[in-house]
Amino acid sequence: MAEVVRMPKLSDTMTEGVIAKWHKKVGDKVKSGELLADIETDKATMEFESFNAGTLLFIGIQEGESAPVDSVLAIIGPAGTDITGIAENYSKGGEVPAVAKTETVAPIATSQPTQETTTLW
Repeated sequence: MAEVVRMPKLSDTMTEGVIAKWHKKVGDKVKSGELLADIETDKATMEFESFNAGTLLFIGIQEGESAPVDSVLAIIGPAGTDITGIAENYSKGGEVPAVAKTETVAPIATSQPTQETTTLW
């Protein structure tokens, strides 16, 4: 099944990101953990890696373009997967069908707050 890759929120103040560089092109094989793109935020440029393996089937945001958080960046799936319906719906500004909606990519480096536990005696 094809997996939708969405623009992540890489900082608390990020509302959109710019694709600085794609490290893969449509048709390329993608391995889990492999660098997919560089994304510029309001504060820094971050490397963005894939957590799924497959073939890059669709790129929704081109290099130099900006997109809001949660926008469809790409679709990854088995080679030969028919994503026509998903891609056409996306290009018309529609929502990606729920069957393809999965978080598949996350940033390599993000600062996540740690949760501290306080024990009361």
